[in-house]
Amino acid sequence: MVKVGVIGLGGMGNMHFGVYEGMKEAQVVALADTDEEKLKPGASKKEINIGGGGATIDPKRHKLYNDPKKLLEDPNVQLVDICLPTFLHAEYIIGALEAGKHVLCEKPMALVPEECKKVLAALKGKKTKLMIAQCIRFWPEYVYLKETLQAGRLGKVRWADLWRGGSIPEWSWRGWLKDHKRSGGAILDLHVHDVDFVHYLLGRPKAVCSTGAVGPSGGYDVVDTVYIYDEKMSVHSGANMGLPVAFGFEMRYSVAFEKGCLIYSTRNSPPLMEITSEGQKHPVVKKTDGYHEEIEYFVKCVANNEAPATCTPESAAFTIELAAAEIESVKTGKPVAL
Repeated sequence: MVKVGVIGLGGMGNMHFGVYEGMKEAQVVALADTDEEKLKPGASKKEINIGGGGATIDPKRHKLYNDPKKLLEDPNVQLVDICLPTFLHAEYIIGALEAGKHVLCEKPMALVPEECKKVLAALKGKKTKLMIAQCIRFWPEYVYLKETLQAGRLGKVRWADLWRGGSIPEWSWRGWLKDHKRSGGAILDLHVHDVDFVHYLLGRPKAVCSTGAVGPSGGYDVVDTVYIYDEKMSVHSGANMGLPVAFGFEMRYSVAFEKGCLIYSTRNSPPLMEITSEGQKHPVVKKTDGYHEEIEYFVKCVANNEAPATCTPESAAFTIELAAAEIESVKTGKPVAL
């Protein structure tokens, strides 16, 4: 049984809290938030843009901390799950690692590559495990895409387009998501999912070329990027966090291989379609989501003393390097080499 402490009980923290409470392999023993209202006993209804919610806070089972750093000192906590605003990620990852804890931290690892380097330096030589919760690597429809490419049954990728969009979240603590200096804007909060998945799927590009526009966070909340590879293929992803509330939320991809294509959208029903010369079909994937899958995976890594190979710290750090290159490309209007 892996004993867990969750820091940050906003929308994502409550999502993670609820996942752990439904697991046999993990037990939440501590919760921390600077907002005392969030630590009151009872069920939380806080949700993120695709639903979810928390479990029930029970002071008899959960040690409660108003100071998140006190949770890091709790000897009963083995795994710290960090669901704080992005600008605090690096600080708390390093603090948890130095306290000898295993760490699962919400994406992204940090706001800038320099902070990622500090995280990797703090991890060096440690026996504890670190994983950044890049949930799309674990999302069933995206797992199907990755497995299709690896199996080679449709051949090589010739064209790929990934996109996600919605309105800027209203539920963030002290409006941090509306401030690009604390959130990184859409590129580091929303678009980062596809930034991460592109290189997880296809490897590291040699350059990026991005365009974008300033949005409600004051940063680049609209972005479109072309990823340039040595192999001849067209790879593109984009995001828009400045859409009306009535739009809701959508994430999607379309990927054309040599022998067929895969199309996925949260607006479609069924959401996933495969098209080949034999016709159309709707592949059946696991009925779960990336949040449950990533947490269950990391808990097993900790329990079995295995490194999180599906999402290594080094790979998650490269995601921030890639996102930073996109920001530079938007600013300069020029391609940026990696």
